[in-house]
Amino acid sequence: MILKSTIEFTVDMPVYPERFYRAWLDSFEHAQFTGQPAKIQAQTGGVFSTLNGKVESRIRLLVAHSLIEQSWKVEGLPLDEDSRISLTIQPTCMGCEVRLRHSGVPVTLNKVLLSWWEEQYFRPMRTYFEAIVGDYVADMGDG
Repeated sequence: MILKSTIEFTVDMPVYPERFYRAWLDSFEHAQFTGQPAKIQAQTGGVFSTLNGKVESRIRLLVAHSLIEQSWKVEGLPLDEDSRISLTIQPTCMGCEVRLRHSGVPVTLNKVLLSWWEEQYFRPMRTYFEAIVGDYVADMGDG
């Protein structure tokens, strides 16, 4: 029996929750910040394939601008059907705070996945948003 755990961490993004939510669920924009193709059906039950097919997922729940829940499989990592992610998005005075909760993770993969999330998603995403925002706080309601 494989012991499972949940990893959690929080990151600050320099854009409002609406902007983060939209970028996560848009195929073109997702590909822009990861640097690899993405195919996303932004609806409950929709397919979510990113990093050129290395991540295969289904969207389980969407609450506009505040919550995204998905199943989550990464090529080359032994994650089973119990692997799920939850992104909780909260507004801050400087943009938003994103809390990632990844459950169903084999205990032996905790450190690997923490690093993977930072390298594949949150560092590139922050760089992408910072380039868009420039000197402005948050995204100044870019539409």
